[in-house]
Amino acid sequence: MSDHPPRLDRFGDPQRAPDDGTLLFDPNAASAPEPELPGSGSEDPGGGRSPAALAGIGLTFVAILAGGWFVLRPDADATASGDGPSTPGEIFAATDVDRLVPMPTAQVSGPLGSRLTVGVRALDGRDAPIADTLVRFSIASGGGVLEFIEMRTDADGLAATALTLPTRPGRTIVHASAPDSGIESTEILADAVAGTPTAVDIVSGNGQRANVGELLENRLFVVLRDEQGRPVPNAEVRFRVDSGEGVTAPTTTRTDSLGRASALWRLGMIEGPQRLTAISSDLLSSVTFTATALPRVTLDANEDEPDETARVTVRPARTGVGVSHVCSLASGSLSCRGGNDRGQTGGLGADRFVAIAAGGSHTCGLEASGAASCWGGNDRGQLGDGSRSDRPAPTRVRTELRFSMLAAGANHTCGLAGAGVPVCWGQNLSGQLGDGSRNDQIVPQTVGSGISFLTLAAGWNHTCGITENGNAFCWGQNNLGQLGDGSQVDRLIPTLVRGSVETLAAGSSHTCGISEGRVLCWGENRFGQLGDGTTTDRAQPAPVSGLPGRPTHLAAGAVHSCALVEGGRAFCWGQNLFGQLGDGSTDARNRAVVVSGGLTFSNIRAGGAQTCGTTTAGAEYCWGQNLHGQLGDGSRLNRSVPTRVTG
Repeated sequence: MSDHPPRLDRFGDPQRAPDDGTLLFDPNAASAPEPELPGSGSEDPGGGRSPAALAGIGLTFVAILAGGWFVLRPDADATASGDGPSTPGEIFAATDVDRLVPMPTAQVSGPLGSRLTVGVRALDGRDAPIADTLVRFSIASGGGVLEFIEMRTDADGLAATALTLPTRPGRTIVHASAPDSGIESTEILADAVAGTPTAVDIVSGNGQRANVGELLENRLFVVLRDEQGRPVPNAEVRFRVDSGEGVTAPTTTRTDSLGRASALWRLGMIEGPQRLTAISSDLLSSVTFTATALPRVTLDANEDEPDETARVTVRPARTGVGVSHVCSLASGSLSCRGGNDRGQTGGLGADRFVAIAAGGSHTCGLEASGAASCWGGNDRGQLGDGSRSDRPAPTRVRTELRFSMLAAGANHTCGLAGAGVPVCWGQNLSGQLGDGSRNDQIVPQTVGSGISFLTLAAGWNHTCGITENGNAFCWGQNNLGQLGDGSQVDRLIPTLVRGSVETLAAGSSHTCGISEGRVLCWGENRFGQLGDGTTTDRAQPAPVSGLPGRPTHLAAGAVHSCALVEGGRAFCWGQNLFGQLGDGSTDARNRAVVVSGGLTFSNIRAGGAQTCGTTTAGAEYCWGQNLHGQLGDGSRLNRSVPTRVTG
């Protein structure tokens, strides 16, 4: 094989350089034989040639000057005048490449996966092409594959190679350089662009079945392709419910890099077949999905409906962690610490509570009988006493109902009444009370849908619960997918989460649950609080990475999350600006990291930017933000590792 890369003639096949009469001599040769030159025949007696014989010779000589190759081009017309590109008798470097010019242009484009030609022309300082120059091609950024990475210029100074564009839209930057010249590389831009859609097809999701009013288990997927069968990204697709009065989200979207678009479909309340159409806006062509709506299971005629006035058993909750305050029960006596701008740390010394819940700027407690009292901020009715007045001391919630547990959000409160009936009060701008409206309630109101729950969790503006059969439902604000139903639509009544869970924890705009031995999270993920190794928001549950064992407890702060695994070790993930992950740093983590100190915990709680846990030995530790002294260590210093509560 040749020791040199092939040369391309005008982007075509390799060819042999034409013989233009130029004679090249190697200056390093021991003795280069002098060629016979055609001339006038005038020679001196010694065998040499006279100056007159050399003057009219139209040949090119190579001379040795300063140890390099040089070409001597005597002018064929000694009487020529002007400033042309060649001056009689001028000597210049034959391989002195001044620049590489992109050919045919500096920017080219083609369909995804297609093959383009990119090349350059090597020019000297007088814009004359230079042949037999090594040119090296490389991909500086973007995708694609080059056929040849090294070429030699042809007689016209051209060198080219073929570029296969990537199958996803974007720009590939190709660099061409002349490594033997030392000049800067030349940049060629190659854009891979999507073709025009010619077909839309169903990928998956057709023919599903669900109860009336329920969300289908699987998303609906379509794919758009061009005439070569290649996927078409960034093409608009519209989803439209045609029958059954259901709801789809999103109604308009664009295809991804694989040419796919998807939507969720909640069936309407009409039993039987229902239809949804996916329409390509470019094609004005569509495909139709069908689903079957089954009758909703109803109570047997002899079965009693849940009775919210039934007797309850209160579940002890010794610690409540709010946004900037913490309340604890020790030996039956209440103690609170931290921010108190609204009276949320009032009620010190109260000895009638067995369970505590802390919200944004309010706190609530349950007595052994299930009677509820709240104190602190009340501008949205979150204390449930029938007013909007802040209360610096525990005030009885205005209801005859008794509760087995309470959950407090930023400005709302929820509890489980008899038979697991959910009841909520306070702010309702996003539907977090679940009563079908957006109206604040200053006294408890029953959550709609008639579903009974085993437990509740309150985020800042959303609420979630788990049923006896392991189904999770959420309601309220859903702008970041925190309800886990696959959409970003607020829900005013409980909406089924995609996946079964056993335990729930809710943060400001994210939610986590334990499911079959792993932690799943969904919603906002800007700080990695979902723990899936990314910072991408999720509208449906995604598994947490980095947990070494089966999880047993969960906790969620504003934008961080924590879990206990078997054996009691604590792990946290998400924002860590104040050290709330407890790993000894203030670096955000998008995967679970172990809490420092080697402690084992029996429970863990989180709120705002702080975390607290009770060790298996019964000691309380906290870490994270401490601006208001909420960590209870007698200081106002933030702590990035667990710190013993001293008061």
